[in-house]
Amino acid sequence: MDCAKSDSSEHRRGTLLTMADLPEPRFLDDRIAHWARTTPDAEALDYLDRSWNWAQWDDRVRRLAGGLKERGVKRGDVVAFLDKNHPACIELTFAAASLGAANAIINFRLAADELDYVLNDSGATVLIVGTEFTPAIDKIRDDLVHVEHVISVQPAGDDEYEAMLAAATPTERADDVEPGDVAIIMYSSGTTGRPKGVELTQSNIIAHTVNAHEGFEFDEGDKNMVSMPLFHVGGSSYVLFGIHDGVPSVMTRDPDGASLAGAILQGANRTFLVPAVLAQVLQSGDDGVKLFGSLKTYCYGAAPMPLPLLRAAIKAWPETDFIQVYGLTELAGVITHLMPEEHRDEAHPERLVSAGRCIPGAEIHI
Repeated sequence: MDCAKSDSSEHRRGTLLTMADLPEPRFLDDRIAHWARTTPDAEALDYLDRSWNWAQWDDRVRRLAGGLKERGVKRGDVVAFLDKNHPACIELTFAAASLGAANAIINFRLAADELDYVLNDSGATVLIVGTEFTPAIDKIRDDLVHVEHVISVQPAGDDEYEAMLAAATPTERADDVEPGDVAIIMYSSGTTGRPKGVELTQSNIIAHTVNAHEGFEFDEGDKNMVSMPLFHVGGSSYVLFGIHDGVPSVMTRDPDGASLAGAILQGANRTFLVPAVLAQVLQSGDDGVKLFGSLKTYCYGAAPMPLPLLRAAIKAWPETDFIQVYGLTELAGVITHLMPEEHRDEAHPERLVSAGRCIPGAEIHI
């Protein structure tokens, strides 16, 4: 059910009141299209010194879909993204999915021979690469057997990527797209050999967003901080929570202390980060601890949380809800979570070392 109002004075109220009435999305781009229709002027995304409302962001996705289509991308194809956190990565996931194609999000920390392997293994025909990593691609360009188009992107814009969007004809979702089409490919760490591409369908990703949503019931005025690397399932799955609920996201390029502090000063108050970041904050001094205490939700995962560190954080931030998540790439992210009330349950302190309970819609067999 669409929101009744979309003017700037009512957009957040309309968003929050109608979340329960919205049908679950079938396709990955359903939510961004919905907010573009119902709250077009509302803030959608902030990145460095640039920002977009929902109408603008949806238009960028539609233009990117057109640009990909003009370069021959169709259902079943793969495109790839290589850079640090950048809105173009999310736009590429949505745009490719609307054509029935998949975005292979590449770990920018890989060595040249590993980049060569994963790009060839993915079969990507279009590669969007950050200018910071262009030299690495130039070295292996002749070895990339499938890549037909390399498009550069940089944090400040004014690049080949923006030129492509400006020249492209906006394109709507293709008629042959199915929810079961692969939308994201992420490569595992390859502990016993070469990295393996994990394929996640639109249905997989949407089901995760809906079922792992508990604890992220956004309130009016909330902003979602997206700082985990998008090549990690924790980054690319977490960013969808804010989009699903129609709240603004503040994306940082890196998860360093200065960037995180800047996002919080912009109003970001919900986030997902690794435990190591929490340790750095607690060691940063009183000002840093006070600033991060303004977070309503601190979700952590992807690595074990040392118990003394967790207890120190709970004591330092008495008003913050802590959520632990455990999962893996093959599950689109989270499979169990330890919720805020369990973090502060004095009758069961042993639960702080638990990975929590199974999320809705999932089963665990032992």
